Amino acid sequence: MAGTGFVDRYAAAFGRNKALLLRMTGMTAAETHAEGAWITDGTGRRWLDFGSFGVHLIGHRHPEVVAAAQQQLGRMGLSGKILGNAAATACAEALVAATPAHLDRVSFANTGSEAVEMAMKMAALATGRTAFVALRGSYHGKTAGALHLSDSFAGRAPLPLAAPVHFVDPDDPADEARLAALLESGTVAAVFAEPVRGEGGVRPVAPSYLAFLRERTEATGTLLVLDEIQTGLGRCGLLWRSAAEVRPDLLLTGKVLGGGLLPLAAVVHASGKIKDSAADPVVLASSFAGGALAGAVGSAVLDVVSREGFLTDVTTLGEHAHTLLDEAFARQPRIAAVRGEGLMIGLEAADESVAGHVVLEAAKLGVLVSFCLSDPRVLRVYPCAGIGKADLEDGGGRLAEAVAAVPPNP
Repeated sequence: MAGTGFVDRYAAAFGRNKALLLRMTGMTAAETHAEGAWITDGTGRRWLDFGSFGVHLIGHRHPEVVAAAQQQLGRMGLSGKILGNAAATACAEALVAATPAHLDRVSFANTGSEAVEMAMKMAALATGRTAFVALRGSYHGKTAGALHLSDSFAGRAPLPLAAPVHFVDPDDPADEARLAALLESGTVAAVFAEPVRGEGGVRPVAPSYLAFLRERTEATGTLLVLDEIQTGLGRCGLLWRSAAEVRPDLLLTGKVLGGGLLPLAAVVHASGKIKDSAADPVVLASSFAGGALAGAVGSAVLDVVSREGFLTDVTTLGEHAHTLLDEAFARQPRIAAVRGEGLMIGLEAADESVAGHVVLEAAKLGVLVSFCLSDPRVLRVYPCAGIGKADLEDGGGRLAEAVAAVPPNP
């Protein structure tokens, strides 16, 4: 699948605009296999993966996860949905064991967006309310309800949503009074919050603000949903970036949970707040979620990321990456800021055109990065935990070259 022939096929199947980036960067061959931090194309060229939308924290084809998947495939893949499934049950038990003690029930989904929709339905059923609150800079997915919860996309959502969504700014103390008034109105079913707004520019939310959300939601009978789909399972150097301290009523997880092998997400919730009637199987059931293969993969992933050594590696590598990037761009006007936690790093460019050129130049140098959907000035740098110090430094050096290669007037 080498040469422009593949890009022509890609354009015919998916549209010319989607093929444009491939042509501009010379990525004219298809990806064919991957391992660890590297992706290889049909010509044998290798690409350092700093992107993948946050999915590959444990790297591509982690041997323990692949082994668990292969073993399970020899027995069963999807669930028949009538009998109980042992692999899915084991994964649910592992999730409950890995989350704060008050979270004791699991509902599986295929994607993070589905988990968000599921949480919205649960909150509405549990409270009898239909309004929601989300944060400025938020991103929760692209299904209809999740899109309305995503700040930068809510106004462009093509489908109307009967449930109103209010946005509050966690960086503006003056907005706290407006949030308090919204919650005291008794109409808000749940507040959704990401501990680090990933697509919003890799912007951490202060723990004090999350504590304020917990206090106000508890006082007004409002549910608190913590979206750790990007930040959880070790990405920030902790198993959960904020769940242990905040104690949400519903915790959302995904991305890393699928081990880079398949889509897998979940809502872990407190049965004391979400009664069985609010986890209505008629409203929440899925043909594909909660399958045996997904359960086996999820259990293996949880085993890997729960190890102290794994989380230590993320923290150590993250600190090293931040130091490298801080030093590389300290006197580079095209990069305005380096921020983030663990291996969830954002490079804020001077403007969107600079960021776009860095993506192109980095690809030419064999490094794959992407920009944040809600703030395209910011580039996501999400290495995997098994990258190794030498490859991390090599990737950082190539990013510095890519920035330097941006033309004076992009």
